[in-house]
Amino acid sequence: MVKAYATRAFMLALAAVPFASYRVNAFNVPKAFPNLSQKLSSAASQGPSSTLSPAASRGRGLAFGFSGLASTRMGLLDQIFGAAGPRSYSDLVSGERQFQGEAAEYAQAGEVKAISKDGHSIATFAGGCFWGLELAYQRVPGVVGTSVGYTQGGIEHPSYEAVCTGATGHTEVVQLTYKPKEVSYTDLCKLLFTRINPTLKDQVGNDRGTQYRHGIYFHTPEQKKEAEAVMSAVKSELGGAPFYTELEEAKVYYPAEEYHQQYLEKGGRGGRPQSAEKGATETIRCYG
Repeated sequence: MVKAYATRAFMLALAAVPFASYRVNAFNVPKAFPNLSQKLSSAASQGPSSTLSPAASRGRGLAFGFSGLASTRMGLLDQIFGAAGPRSYSDLVSGERQFQGEAAEYAQAGEVKAISKDGHSIATFAGGCFWGLELAYQRVPGVVGTSVGYTQGGIEHPSYEAVCTGATGHTEVVQLTYKPKEVSYTDLCKLLFTRINPTLKDQVGNDRGTQYRHGIYFHTPEQKKEAEAVMSAVKSELGGAPFYTELEEAKVYYPAEEYHQQYLEKGGRGGRPQSAEKGATETIRCYG
């Protein structure tokens, strides 16, 4: 009984703390990756902010008005104590180049799929804040649809607010569908390493916490084999430096709330839409 009350008191205190404000790594998307080790050592010597574009804080209250912060905290408490029940996915639909609606069906069924309804392969990557990473993958020829959400955690149907506490075990990810004949899984893995520093644990840029850890979550043995080869090449270039990018079998993926989906293409915080056209090369502004 004492332990239960202590746990609830801790979570109440946690929910009362304003959500942390971080900025995310904003590497351009160059061809991966013969000079990776040089890039990483340069970024480390200059400090994280040298690779960042100016950004406002990321908390939902700031993104959608301060009035949202109170409801955000109450929603978090409802989820912690089970009062809210499973999160609804009624706000999510799949359209052209969008995968969130179909992904929501799999989440509700508790399923991990390797192939989409249209016969395309499914891949899942974590690289810090999912907004910028999604746009990077949207631009890749051969990627059909994208979505952002949460995976590899310990509770079902988490909300953004719960994941932001770092207490659920989830990490922010991009789940996408792609045509292997047009883009290889190897190239999709290489793209991830142009946007993260694998020598940083639970961190991408200034985003810190287990919810921002980086990883590749494979859906098939073939994907695992290709990811292992890419990781081996990256480790070789790092010359023995620590390597913290996860490689794990994909668990159930829970797509994020609608306002997170294709966020930067829609305009982000600044209301300035960024191109998601295939082959676009403009620097990604990670908060818009």
